[in-house]
Amino acid sequence: MNSWGEHLRSATRGCLYLLVFLLPLIALSVSLEPLEFNKQTLLLLLTSGAALCWLGSMVVEKRLTFKRGLMNALPLVWVGAFILPAIYSIAPYVSWVGTHSQQYVSVLTAGAVAVLMYLLANTSTTRAHHQRMHSVITLSAAATALATTSLLFFGVSFFGSLTESLAFNSVGTLASLAIFLTAVTSFLIASLVAHEKEDSLLADGVWGKFQKLFILFLAIDTFVILLLIDNKGLWLLWVVAMLIPFVFAFFRAKDFSHQERLLFPLVLAVAALPFWFFLASPLTIAIPIEVSPDTESSMAIAQQALDTHSSSYGSGPGTYAMDYARFHDERVNQTDFWNTRFDRASSHVLTLLPTMGTLGVSLLGLFVLILFMRAIHQTLVKPGRDEWLESFVHITPWIVLVISAFLFPWNMTLTVLFGVFSGLLLSQTLPRSTNRSFDKSPALALLASTLLVALSLGLLVGVFVTTQRYVAQRAFAQAVEIDRSGGELKDIVASLDKATSLNRFDDTYFRNLADALLLRTDEELKGVNSVDTLTPESAQYIQSLVAATVNAAARATDLSPENALNWLVRGRIYQELIPIMSTASEFSISSFVRAVELEPLNPSHWTELGIAYLAVAQHIQPMTAAEDKEAAAQALTTHTEFLASAQSSFIRATELKPNYAQAHYQLSLAFQRQGRIDEAITKMESVAAYNQIDVGVLFQLGLLYLQRGDAGDVALAQAALERTISLAPSYANAYWFLATVYEAQGDLSRAVQAVEAVLSLEPNNRLVQTRLDRLLQGNPTGELPEALVE
Repeated sequence: MNSWGEHLRSATRGCLYLLVFLLPLIALSVSLEPLEFNKQTLLLLLTSGAALCWLGSMVVEKRLTFKRGLMNALPLVWVGAFILPAIYSIAPYVSWVGTHSQQYVSVLTAGAVAVLMYLLANTSTTRAHHQRMHSVITLSAAATALATTSLLFFGVSFFGSLTESLAFNSVGTLASLAIFLTAVTSFLIASLVAHEKEDSLLADGVWGKFQKLFILFLAIDTFVILLLIDNKGLWLLWVVAMLIPFVFAFFRAKDFSHQERLLFPLVLAVAALPFWFFLASPLTIAIPIEVSPDTESSMAIAQQALDTHSSSYGSGPGTYAMDYARFHDERVNQTDFWNTRFDRASSHVLTLLPTMGTLGVSLLGLFVLILFMRAIHQTLVKPGRDEWLESFVHITPWIVLVISAFLFPWNMTLTVLFGVFSGLLLSQTLPRSTNRSFDKSPALALLASTLLVALSLGLLVGVFVTTQRYVAQRAFAQAVEIDRSGGELKDIVASLDKATSLNRFDDTYFRNLADALLLRTDEELKGVNSVDTLTPESAQYIQSLVAATVNAAARATDLSPENALNWLVRGRIYQELIPIMSTASEFSISSFVRAVELEPLNPSHWTELGIAYLAVAQHIQPMTAAEDKEAAAQALTTHTEFLASAQSSFIRATELKPNYAQAHYQLSLAFQRQGRIDEAITKMESVAAYNQIDVGVLFQLGLLYLQRGDAGDVALAQAALERTISLAPSYANAYWFLATVYEAQGDLSRAVQAVEAVLSLEPNNRLVQTRLDRLLQGNPTGELPEALVE
């Protein structure tokens, strides 16, 4: 039994070693999120397996082995900081499980990291255990650095199709990679400067020599990557990381017998100072610029989010993108990032503050403060070398990570690395293990067996659910791949339907399914020549598609009602249903209004709302000619109000972003619907001046000239429509109205040519054939025709 127990404890440590080695390196293309989603899955599986083996070892040995002490409560404080804000989250699935690269702040990840800390604290009990973990961290960091450097300088990629740019790496952004490597390098340098032969901080023999080579390689490689990024915040972090060993060496000078080793980090720190303060990097490799909100904007967003939601709980872990979309500075609209939803603030702390509130951040601060004070006491006060040495090498990178949280955003790799070093610190600050035999406490044996069974069942359920999530993510990725490759719409719908069936809590799947179903419905309707040819089976199928579309959109808004993207899709769907559904007008407008409430500074949303008002006004317009005078008057009043609302929405969009062409274009159409043709033409001319190759703008400008019909307008219409055709030779409507221009000029031969061009593009269109026959007979109508396609 004892041998089985030891095997299970070895399996526990093996799972932890595997996790620490693989997590920074894993990047898989099976999902749209090659990093965060896969890293979270790995974390969940290996921590669950490790916990199961650890508890199993105690059951087979019939004794409970654990470290006692109040410090055991720290992992609970950590996970509690995430659970409390998640209870009141505006996006529960994102906060509890994590999606859209927000897995690193989810409750699920926080719980797994808490388990990781507790396992490290209770299973890393000897210097040999720590040395193996140190070796794993070294190898993982070296492999990560090698893969990145190979791509940056030699164009050699280890990640296949995932390598979309030179900046790709398995940690995340280049800044995240630099933080990871800086933390690990500081850890290894701390081990180097404090190492004595009897300490076993570094191995002896061949592996020990390799470790020292890895330390040199990581230090140089990290410095080169810092030169490449050339960010002052990263230089600051590097200098601090290199100087931390000096602080501890100052207080324990007599315990550092090889003080000459401190020259190595000193040289690295001094070498960084010129680049930190004034010297430009000599490296000229072009890498993508990383953009994030600045500190001032991040603080303003945090303040508004806390005022709007709960100052204690925030908006919920992982919901920063929604906070940013709602509260960002209006000046962002004048940049290229006006329609970008940043999911992180300028730093990890400022990302957590609006999403976890003062209570969540305070609990995390308490966790950091208690562990810091306990580790500092262990490092500076304890007299025995065995008591302070490993706390010193573990607290060095831990401090680097804490400082980085105030300077830069984090991700899954940095969160887990923080958990690893926190667990190693706990292993030193907790007292030695306590053993309690089950023979003396049958109740304890029953409890342990029950926990083992429960954990086993929980692991099986967790593996099943995780597998479902993974397959759902893969199905969603397949749908995107099919769409990008121009595949069949029905295949896209099938993949999205599979994703929603396997994971019914991710609003992204339902939102995209609703969009795809709407396109599928339109595809089916285009295949129907007339109502008379529509069979009962086809009618029922189309009705079921419409119902499925509406249900998918409604499900998305139910799952995440604070996500404006869900309301936009729902609004578009109801807008398309206005001609066939009596309540669609109201639902469409209310959906767009809600989207505007959630993102009031986005000009695109205001434009979408205005388009919805125009669509409703167009639907009401025929009622203004009703025989019932009272009904006609009421319809006219409503029609006028909707057009005025559309105009106001478009004007608001242009106020938010004066160069937003789509809003100006739609405002011109609103003027046209109101009968203000001169204003419509003036506005459309200004749009055309800045969008000279936009065929839609040129086409509408030509129609407006024809509609006004002043002197010279026919020639202007001809120029606009001919320009449209030169840019889009298959634009049937442009030929259609150009034929009208030629008719007005009396040039019937060119009018015939234009209509024949339309017929070649629309060979089964009876209206086109009728007009061609009439022109061939020399009978032009002289009237402005309806468009072929709205």
